[in-house]
Amino acid sequence: MATVSHLKELSPAEFARFVSRFACDNFLQSAEMFARYQASGKEAYLLGNGHAAALVVELSTVHGQKLFSLPGGPILDYSSPSALATLSAFLAEVKRFLRRRHGLALLFSPNVAVPAGASAPAIPGAKALGEYIQCKWISTLDLSKVSSADALFRSFRKGHRYSIKYTDSRFHLETRALSRAELPILKSLAEKAGEKHGFRDQSLKYYEEMFDAFGDKLKVLATFHAGTPIAAAMFVLYGHEVVYLYSGADPAFNKYAGSYAIQWQMLQLALARGFPRYNFYGVRPEPGNGVFEFKAGFRAEVEELWGTYLLPLSPLGLAYAARKKYHQFGEVA
Repeated sequence: MATVSHLKELSPAEFARFVSRFACDNFLQSAEMFARYQASGKEAYLLGNGHAAALVVELSTVHGQKLFSLPGGPILDYSSPSALATLSAFLAEVKRFLRRRHGLALLFSPNVAVPAGASAPAIPGAKALGEYIQCKWISTLDLSKVSSADALFRSFRKGHRYSIKYTDSRFHLETRALSRAELPILKSLAEKAGEKHGFRDQSLKYYEEMFDAFGDKLKVLATFHAGTPIAAAMFVLYGHEVVYLYSGADPAFNKYAGSYAIQWQMLQLALARGFPRYNFYGVRPEPGNGVFEFKAGFRAEVEELWGTYLLPLSPLGLAYAARKKYHQFGEVA
């Protein structure tokens, strides 16, 4: 007997109501991100079957077939004893849906932490790629038990407290939100950081699309010294957390510690608005790594996520999957 599929396309409002019920809800799996993909002309779908839901987007085309991505999802109750069965059933339905749309393979990255001492699960039919799209290691700070901004500040490492107070009292920096028209400031500073650390920053179009899609759920802060922008960062305020997404700084102004001022202002904002979690996002948990040490100095703790899996959708997809290797680190799509 043929399997009956209950999968259907959801409206943005239906999708938002469903995903808000679950702890794994995140900005990558949001109606806002769907709007961003639509505005940029990408093929994207909001899919659900009553037990799970996902935002799926086309990444690229390989020999006439489409590589799809499901970053940060699917969204479902991963605390349930039947979570893996629910996940497998949902993926089977999504697989049939995407096959009819010339799918090659599906990359998916559940926003779920691996319990201490455990390993990420093996998912039948899917190949573990580690960290290909979504960060596998993130750095988070629990704000739910912080009594005040002063108590939070006292919890930071001594060097971080010094950088925040010293620069504020000596250099009189200005930290404020940027308008959409000022996004080139973030772009320019992110380029400088990319040149220094050897990564490729996002395009100005990306920052503009995110600004338009998330509205007041997105903040871009910049620190200025004597009118010159020295550091900037983008944050998404979504669901139960504030996510530190992208940033940049001018190495010529390192002594002013503008990035510390930005984090401190956003942390205070998160605390004042009652966000229980501050997500510093991706890290390489290696002693001596500058980004890791910077985030750890705010007393953020490292979480390991399941990582990214690849699910072939066609015979060509099987060949594609066979060539893909485990990646240690990834990036946000």
